[in-house]
Amino acid sequence: MSAVHHVRDLDLSHDIADFIRGSHGGDIGSLVDILSGAGDSAIFGGLPRDFAREGRNAFNSDVDVVVDASPDVLDTLLAALGGHRNRFGGYRLKYGRFDFDVWALQSTWAVSNGYVAAHSLNDLIKTTFFDCDAVLFHCRTLEITSSDRFWTSIKHGIVDINLEANPHYIGTLARTLRILLDWRQDLGPKLTSYLVEGMARNGGEIVDYVARNGLGRRLAAGSDPNAVILEICKHAAGRSSCNRLVKFNPLHYGPYVAGDQGTCPETIRGLVAR
Repeated sequence: MSAVHHVRDLDLSHDIADFIRGSHGGDIGSLVDILSGAGDSAIFGGLPRDFAREGRNAFNSDVDVVVDASPDVLDTLLAALGGHRNRFGGYRLKYGRFDFDVWALQSTWAVSNGYVAAHSLNDLIKTTFFDCDAVLFHCRTLEITSSDRFWTSIKHGIVDINLEANPHYIGTLARTLRILLDWRQDLGPKLTSYLVEGMARNGGEIVDYVARNGLGRRLAAGSDPNAVILEICKHAAGRSSCNRLVKFNPLHYGPYVAGDQGTCPETIRGLVAR
Protein backbone atom coordinates (compact mmCIF):
# COMPACT_ATOMS: atom_id res chain seq x y z
CA MET A 1 0.00 0.00 0.00
CA SER A 2 1.32 3.41 -0.91
CA ALA A 3 0.36 6.96 -0.01
CA VAL A 4 -1.04 8.94 -2.90
CA HIS A 5 -1.95 12.55 -3.60
CA HIS A 6 -5.45 13.36 -4.75
CA VAL A 7 -7.02 16.46 -6.26
CA ARG A 8 -9.33 16.76 -3.23
CA ASP A 9 -6.50 16.70 -0.68
CA LEU A 10 -6.03 20.46 -0.71
CA ASP A 11 -9.70 21.22 -0.03
CA LEU A 12 -9.78 18.64 2.76
CA SER A 13 -6.63 20.10 4.31
CA HIS A 14 -8.00 23.65 4.20
CA ASP A 15 -11.31 22.56 5.77
CA ILE A 16 -9.67 20.71 8.66
CA ALA A 17 -7.08 23.44 9.28
CA ASP A 18 -9.80 26.09 9.35
CA PHE A 19 -11.92 24.01 11.73
CA ILE A 20 -9.23 23.28 14.32
CA ARG A 21 -8.20 26.95 14.44
CA GLY A 22 -11.76 28.28 14.52
CA SER A 23 -14.31 28.88 17.25
CA HIS A 24 -15.88 25.42 17.11
CA GLY A 25 -12.78 23.24 16.81
CA GLY A 26 -10.17 25.45 18.46
CA ASP A 27 -9.72 23.06 21.39
CA ILE A 28 -8.30 20.53 18.93
CA GLY A 29 -5.76 23.04 17.68
CA SER A 30 -4.81 23.96 21.23
CA LEU A 31 -4.13 20.36 22.21
CA VAL A 32 -2.17 19.76 19.01
CA ASP A 33 0.01 22.75 19.92
CA ILE A 34 0.73 21.22 23.32
CA LEU A 35 1.54 17.83 21.80
CA SER A 36 3.91 19.45 19.30
CA GLY A 37 6.35 19.85 22.18
CA ALA A 38 6.84 16.08 22.06
CA GLY A 39 6.93 15.62 18.27
CA ASP A 40 5.05 15.94 14.99
CA SER A 41 1.44 14.83 15.21
CA ALA A 42 -1.35 13.76 12.87
CA ILE A 43 -5.12 13.54 13.20
CA PHE A 44 -6.28 10.33 11.59
CA GLY A 45 -9.31 8.14 11.08
CA GLY A 46 -12.72 9.54 11.99
CA LEU A 47 -12.26 13.30 11.75
CA PRO A 48 -10.60 13.50 8.29
CA ARG A 49 -12.85 10.68 7.05
CA ASP A 50 -16.05 12.48 8.09
CA PHE A 51 -14.81 15.77 6.66
CA ALA A 52 -14.06 13.99 3.37
CA ARG A 53 -17.45 12.22 3.29
CA GLU A 54 -19.87 15.03 4.12
CA GLY A 55 -17.96 18.02 5.46
CA ARG A 56 -17.40 19.31 8.96
CA ASN A 57 -21.07 19.08 9.94
CA ALA A 58 -20.84 15.28 9.66
CA PHE A 59 -18.13 15.08 12.32
CA ASN A 60 -19.52 13.95 15.66
CA SER A 61 -17.01 11.63 17.29
CA ASP A 62 -13.76 11.44 19.21
CA VAL A 63 -10.51 12.85 17.84
CA ASP A 64 -7.69 10.37 17.20
CA VAL A 65 -4.19 11.85 17.34
CA VAL A 66 -0.85 10.08 16.87
CA VAL A 67 2.44 11.71 17.84
CA ASP A 68 5.81 10.72 16.39
CA ALA A 69 7.50 10.81 19.79
CA SER A 70 9.01 8.53 22.39
CA PRO A 71 6.25 6.76 24.32
CA ASP A 72 7.95 7.75 27.59
CA VAL A 73 7.95 11.44 26.69
CA LEU A 74 4.32 11.33 25.62
CA ASP A 75 3.35 9.37 28.75
CA THR A 76 4.70 12.15 30.95
CA LEU A 77 2.97 14.89 28.93
CA LEU A 78 -0.43 13.19 28.77
CA ALA A 79 -0.39 12.18 32.42
CA ALA A 80 0.08 15.86 33.30
CA LEU A 81 -2.98 16.67 31.17
CA GLY A 82 -5.13 14.15 33.02
CA GLY A 83 -5.01 11.42 30.39
CA HIS A 84 -5.86 7.84 31.28
CA ARG A 85 -4.60 4.72 29.57
CA ASN A 86 -7.01 3.14 27.07
CA ARG A 87 -6.97 -0.58 26.34
CA PHE A 88 -5.40 -0.15 22.92
CA GLY A 89 -2.07 1.31 24.02
CA GLY A 90 -2.92 5.01 23.96
CA TYR A 91 -4.42 7.62 26.25
CA ARG A 92 -8.01 8.75 26.67
CA LEU A 93 -8.26 12.47 27.33
CA LYS A 94 -10.95 15.10 27.69
CA TYR A 95 -9.72 18.49 26.53
CA GLY A 96 -12.12 21.37 26.09
CA ARG A 97 -15.19 20.28 24.13
CA PHE A 98 -13.68 17.11 22.71
CA ASP A 99 -12.73 13.58 23.73
CA PHE A 100 -9.35 12.46 22.40
CA ASP A 101 -7.50 9.20 21.98
CA VAL A 102 -3.77 9.91 21.73
CA TRP A 103 -0.96 7.49 20.91
CA ALA A 104 2.77 7.55 20.38
CA LEU A 105 3.38 6.20 16.87
CA GLN A 106 5.18 3.10 18.10
CA SER A 107 2.42 2.39 20.64
CA THR A 108 -0.44 2.18 18.15
CA TRP A 109 -1.97 -1.28 18.20
CA ALA A 110 -1.01 -2.55 14.74
CA VAL A 111 2.56 -1.27 15.10
CA SER A 112 3.20 -2.49 18.64
CA ASN A 113 1.81 -5.92 17.76
CA GLY A 114 4.01 -6.30 14.70
CA TYR A 115 1.40 -6.03 11.94
CA VAL A 116 2.83 -2.80 10.50
CA ALA A 117 6.38 -1.42 10.54
CA ALA A 118 6.04 2.32 11.16
CA HIS A 119 8.94 4.52 10.10
CA SER A 120 6.91 7.74 9.97
CA LEU A 121 3.39 9.03 10.53
CA ASN A 122 2.58 8.21 6.90
CA ASP A 123 2.63 4.51 7.79
CA LEU A 124 -0.54 4.99 9.84
CA ILE A 125 -2.59 4.53 6.67
CA LYS A 126 -1.59 0.85 6.77
CA THR A 127 -2.98 0.31 10.27
CA THR A 128 -6.74 0.91 9.94
CA PHE A 129 -9.29 -1.87 9.62
CA PHE A 130 -11.58 0.04 7.22
CA ASP A 131 -10.17 1.52 4.01
CA CYS A 132 -12.34 4.61 4.54
CA ASP A 133 -10.32 5.36 7.70
CA ALA A 134 -6.92 5.26 5.97
CA VAL A 135 -6.35 9.00 5.95
CA LEU A 136 -4.47 11.47 8.12
CA PHE A 137 -3.99 15.21 8.48
CA HIS A 138 -0.44 16.30 9.38
CA CYS A 139 -0.84 19.00 12.00
CA ARG A 140 2.45 20.82 11.29
CA THR A 141 2.59 20.72 7.47
CA LEU A 142 -1.22 20.61 6.98
CA GLU A 143 -0.72 17.87 4.38
CA ILE A 144 -3.12 14.98 3.75
CA THR A 145 -1.85 11.43 3.45
CA SER A 146 -4.25 8.69 2.35
CA SER A 147 -4.15 5.17 0.98
CA ASP A 148 -4.60 4.46 -2.70
CA ARG A 149 -8.18 3.25 -2.01
CA PHE A 150 -9.34 5.99 0.36
CA TRP A 151 -10.82 8.50 -2.09
CA THR A 152 -12.36 5.72 -4.20
CA SER A 153 -14.12 4.43 -1.09
CA ILE A 154 -15.39 7.93 -0.27
CA LYS A 155 -16.52 8.67 -3.84
CA HIS A 156 -18.42 5.44 -4.42
CA GLY A 157 -19.64 4.77 -0.88
CA ILE A 158 -18.03 1.33 -0.78
CA VAL A 159 -16.15 0.25 2.33
CA ASP A 160 -13.76 -2.70 2.49
CA ILE A 161 -11.02 -4.09 4.72
CA ASN A 162 -7.66 -2.34 4.81
CA LEU A 163 -5.91 -4.39 7.55
CA GLU A 164 -7.92 -7.32 8.89
CA ALA A 165 -6.06 -7.73 12.18
CA ASN A 166 -7.72 -5.66 14.91
CA PRO A 167 -7.95 -5.65 18.71
CA HIS A 168 -11.76 -5.62 19.08
CA TYR A 169 -13.52 -8.26 16.99
CA ILE A 170 -17.07 -7.67 18.23
CA GLY A 171 -16.72 -3.88 18.18
CA THR A 172 -15.38 -3.96 14.63
CA LEU A 173 -18.31 -6.07 13.44
CA ALA A 174 -20.68 -3.71 15.23
CA ARG A 175 -19.12 -0.74 13.40
CA THR A 176 -19.56 -2.63 10.13
CA LEU A 177 -23.28 -2.97 10.83
CA ARG A 178 -23.40 0.75 11.53
CA ILE A 179 -21.83 1.42 8.13
CA LEU A 180 -24.59 -0.63 6.50
CA LEU A 181 -27.56 0.50 8.55
CA ASP A 182 -26.84 4.13 9.43
CA TRP A 183 -24.33 5.28 6.83
CA ARG A 184 -26.16 3.41 4.03
CA GLN A 185 -22.79 2.44 2.55
CA ASP A 186 -22.03 -0.68 0.53
CA LEU A 187 -19.47 -3.28 1.54
CA GLY A 188 -16.66 -4.63 -0.59
CA PRO A 189 -16.25 -8.40 -0.95
CA LYS A 190 -13.76 -8.94 1.89
CA LEU A 191 -15.79 -6.94 4.39
CA THR A 192 -19.04 -8.64 3.37
CA SER A 193 -17.55 -12.07 4.02
CA TYR A 194 -16.05 -10.89 7.31
CA LEU A 195 -19.39 -9.53 8.52
CA VAL A 196 -21.46 -12.52 7.42
CA GLU A 197 -19.16 -15.01 9.11
CA GLY A 198 -18.95 -12.86 12.23
CA MET A 199 -22.72 -12.60 12.46
CA ALA A 200 -23.04 -16.37 12.02
CA ARG A 201 -20.71 -16.98 14.96
CA ASN A 202 -21.60 -14.10 17.30
CA GLY A 203 -24.80 -12.55 15.95
CA GLY A 204 -26.63 -12.03 19.22
CA GLU A 205 -23.59 -10.53 20.94
CA ILE A 206 -22.93 -8.16 18.03
CA VAL A 207 -26.55 -6.98 17.80
CA ASP A 208 -26.66 -6.36 21.55
CA TYR A 209 -23.33 -4.48 21.40
CA VAL A 210 -24.64 -2.24 18.62
CA ALA A 211 -27.79 -1.38 20.53
CA ARG A 212 -26.06 -1.05 23.92
CA ASN A 213 -23.44 1.37 22.61
CA GLY A 214 -25.78 3.41 20.41
CA LEU A 215 -23.95 2.45 17.23
CA GLY A 216 -27.01 1.65 15.14
CA ARG A 217 -30.11 3.82 15.16
CA ARG A 218 -31.93 1.28 12.97
CA LEU A 219 -31.13 -1.78 15.06
CA ALA A 220 -32.99 -2.24 18.34
CA ALA A 221 -31.80 -4.22 21.34
CA GLY A 222 -33.11 -7.78 21.14
CA SER A 223 -33.35 -7.76 17.34
CA ASP A 224 -33.07 -11.13 15.64
CA PRO A 225 -29.48 -11.65 14.43
CA ASN A 226 -30.68 -14.32 11.97
CA ALA A 227 -32.80 -11.73 10.19
CA VAL A 228 -29.75 -9.49 9.96
CA ILE A 229 -27.68 -12.38 8.58
CA LEU A 230 -30.27 -13.17 5.92
CA GLU A 231 -30.40 -9.57 4.77
CA ILE A 232 -26.60 -9.43 4.56
CA CYS A 233 -26.66 -12.68 2.56
CA LYS A 234 -29.14 -11.16 0.11
CA HIS A 235 -26.80 -8.19 -0.18
CA ALA A 236 -23.85 -10.49 -0.87
CA ALA A 237 -25.70 -12.79 -3.26
CA GLY A 238 -27.17 -9.86 -5.18
CA ARG A 239 -23.75 -8.33 -5.55
CA SER A 240 -22.11 -11.49 -6.87
CA SER A 241 -24.94 -12.56 -9.19
CA CYS A 242 -25.24 -9.11 -10.78
CA ASN A 243 -21.48 -8.47 -10.71
CA ARG A 244 -22.10 -5.19 -8.91
CA LEU A 245 -22.91 -3.92 -5.45
CA VAL A 246 -26.52 -3.78 -4.30
CA LYS A 247 -27.72 -1.27 -1.73
CA PHE A 248 -28.43 -2.76 1.69
CA ASN A 249 -32.10 -2.64 2.62
CA PRO A 250 -32.52 -2.25 6.42
CA LEU A 251 -35.21 -4.41 7.97
CA HIS A 252 -37.51 -3.85 10.89
CA TYR A 253 -36.00 -6.82 12.67
CA GLY A 254 -38.17 -9.09 14.75
CA PRO A 255 -37.50 -9.98 18.38
CA TYR A 256 -34.52 -12.16 19.13
CA VAL A 257 -35.24 -15.19 21.33
CA ALA A 258 -32.25 -16.54 23.22
CA GLY A 259 -31.43 -20.08 22.17
CA ASP A 260 -32.64 -19.72 18.58
CA GLN A 261 -30.58 -21.71 16.12
CA GLY A 262 -28.09 -19.57 14.24
CA THR A 263 -27.30 -19.77 10.55
CA CYS A 264 -24.32 -22.07 10.09
CA PRO A 265 -21.08 -20.52 8.79
CA GLU A 266 -20.86 -23.06 5.96
CA THR A 267 -24.19 -21.91 4.54
CA ILE A 268 -23.17 -18.27 4.88
CA ARG A 269 -19.86 -18.86 3.14
CA GLY A 270 -21.65 -20.64 0.32
CA LEU A 271 -24.00 -17.70 -0.19
CA VAL A 272 -21.15 -15.21 -0.27
CA ALA A 273 -19.14 -17.31 -2.74
CA ARG A 274 -21.98 -17.82 -5.22
